[in-house]
Amino acid sequence: MIARLTIAVLWLAIGSALGGGVEEAKKLVRESKDGVSVAKKVLDLVKGDLTEKGVDQVIGWVIENGGAKERKRVGEILSSVPGNDQLMLKYVRVLGFFGEEEQLKSVIGKMEEGGLLQEARFRLASLMAEDAERNLTLTDAERAARNQEAVGLLEELGKEEGLKELLGKWIEDLLYKVTHLVVGCEAPEIEGVDHEGKKFRLSEYRGKVVLLPFWGYW
Repeated sequence: MIARLTIAVLWLAIGSALGGGVEEAKKLVRESKDGVSVAKKVLDLVKGDLTEKGVDQVIGWVIENGGAKERKRVGEILSSVPGNDQLMLKYVRVLGFFGEEEQLKSVIGKMEEGGLLQEARFRLASLMAEDAERNLTLTDAERAARNQEAVGLLEELGKEEGLKELLGKWIEDLLYKVTHLVVGCEAPEIEGVDHEGKKFRLSEYRGKVVLLPFWGYW
């Protein structure tokens, strides 16, 4: 029994080194009940031949189901996967979703100019803005600095040529939010009519305490 197990382990190692690890990796994925626990094994199976058919599907699964350590390992090998644009796009979006800022910065430093790099930098700006808004450990000065980092990156991106229309809209919306709708920023102009029917503008109350109740029917 021990001899058979030893042979099986050796065969698995040899298969990984020579290619053919994708099918074994897919089998692990199908049988897995906890993605994090098998993600390392899955990567080990396919890293020997990153040109093997189906390797992009396996690595995509690791990106979505592995932990931070496995995603970091993916960053080290992803550039060696042929035709990896869609895989890289998934990678930067997942890094943004999980808030893995340092790994996202590392990937950005290795990327070539183009649409993928632009989206990766947008995801980084989003993380910075989210951190400035939600991180309760930051001082007011640190919060303002983080927010300004995001603003600078977004303004730089917004001036670049070749931006996809949707990404340009995302940049525009986030830039408006971080410059108008966070604590410490100047509120956007609001115009309306008071209870007496008199028109007013929010800027007319500059320097005064203003309470704005918002309500509606949904």
